[in-house]
Amino acid sequence: MEFAKERVDHGMEIVAATLEAVRLRLRPILMTSFAFILGVLPLVFATGAGAVSRQTIGWTVFGGMLAATGLAIFIVPVLFVVISKIAYRNKKNISDVPDEFQLNKELISEN
Repeated sequence: MEFAKERVDHGMEIVAATLEAVRLRLRPILMTSFAFILGVLPLVFATGAGAVSRQTIGWTVFGGMLAATGLAIFIVPVLFVVISKIAYRNKKNISDVPDEFQLNKELISEN
C-alpha cells in the first residue's frame, strides 16, 4: 500500500490511488504466492515414512498461504481506504485551525 500512500500524499484521491496501486501490485503478489503454494505441494502429497506429519504441515501452509493471499488482495486495500479516509479527515481538521493558534497546530501536527 506504499504505492497508494505516495500517490495520496501527492494529491491523488484515496480510492483512485488505491485502485492504481492494486493494479500495479496484483501480479507480483499472485506470482509470489502461487510460487510458494506450488512449492508446498510435495509436502501435501507426501508418501512413505513420516508422510502424515509432512502432509499435515503441507496442508497447513497451503491453507495459510491461500488465506493470506486472499487477505492481501481483498481486505488490505479496503482497510487502507477506510483508515486513510479517517486519517486524512483528521489531518484536514487540524489544518482548518485559525492562524492565531499556529503554535498549537504545529505541536498537534508533530504528534
